[in-house]
Amino acid sequence: MIKIDSAKCNKCGFCFEVCSAYVLALGKDREIQVRYPEQCAVCGHCVAICPENALTHEDMPIEKFENLSAVRIPPEDMRNLLLSRRSIREFKQEPVPKELIEQLIEVGIHAGTSSNGQSENFIVVQDRKLLSELEKIVIDVLWNSGMKYLGSTFGQKLAKMKLGNEMLRQAIPYHYIIKNRRQNNELGGMIFRNAPVVMVIHGLRTNFMAHANCSIAARNMEIMAKTIGLGTCWVGFLSVAAHFAKKKIERYLEIPDDHSIYGAIMVGYPKFQYRKIIPRKEREVRWI
Repeated sequence: MIKIDSAKCNKCGFCFEVCSAYVLALGKDREIQVRYPEQCAVCGHCVAICPENALTHEDMPIEKFENLSAVRIPPEDMRNLLLSRRSIREFKQEPVPKELIEQLIEVGIHAGTSSNGQSENFIVVQDRKLLSELEKIVIDVLWNSGMKYLGSTFGQKLAKMKLGNEMLRQAIPYHYIIKNRRQNNELGGMIFRNAPVVMVIHGLRTNFMAHANCSIAARNMEIMAKTIGLGTCWVGFLSVAAHFAKKKIERYLEIPDDHSIYGAIMVGYPKFQYRKIIPRKEREVRWI
C-alpha cells in the first residue's frame, strides 16, 4: 500500500510523526518502515509532508497531489473576513456561474471528516420548480410536526418540557410566521428566500460524526463564497424537516437510503452589502 524509495528518503521522520494511525515506524538509523499497513486511514498526510517525494501510496496516485504554496493571511484580514460573514437572505436574481459553484464544492470536499471517511456528498439545486415544491413540503412537515400547536399555552408547556426555555423561545416566532403567511398565501420564498442555488449536504446515517462532517464542509463553502462575492445562509428548516420526515424529503431529492441530510445552504449574489460588524452576546468561557 505504502512504498518508500530509500534512495530518495532523507530519514527526516516527518511522515512517521504525522501518521495518526501509527502505520509507520522508525527503524535502525531512522529508517522508515511500514509496520501496520492495515491501520492506514488513507489520509495522504505522509505523502503530502515528505520533502523528497519518497513516499507513494497505491490508493492515492502522486499525480493527484497538488503542490501547496505557503499560505500567509494576515490575522487581522482573517478576523475581518470571519466577523463580516452574514447570513444572506436577500439575493439578486442573477445566476451563479457553474465554475463558482464548483469552487465551493472543492473546498467542501476538502473539509476534514472523521477517520477520513469522506462519505459526505452534495446536491446542487437550481431548478426553480423543484425548489418551490420542496419549499411547500418543508413548510407542511414543520407545521404538522408540532409547530402548529405552539400558539396555545398547553402546546407551549409541552414543548417547554421537551425543548427547554431557549429552544421554545426560538420556536414560537416561527409558529406565527408560518401561520400568518399561510393565511395570507405568502409561503413562496419563505424557506429558500428565492436564492438561485441551494446546496444540500448529506452524509452516511450510521456515522455518528456525519452532522459535524457536513457542518464543517458547509462552513468551508460559506467562507469561500464570501471571498468570491457570493452570499450564503443555512437552510435550517430543511434539515429540521428532514429529521421529522426523512422518507418524504430525502426521497424527493433522491438521496440514498443509507444517507441523511445534515446541512444545506442557499447561495447567490447578495442584494445588499453590510457595512458594520454586528455585536454578539457575551458567552461563558471557562479556563481550566
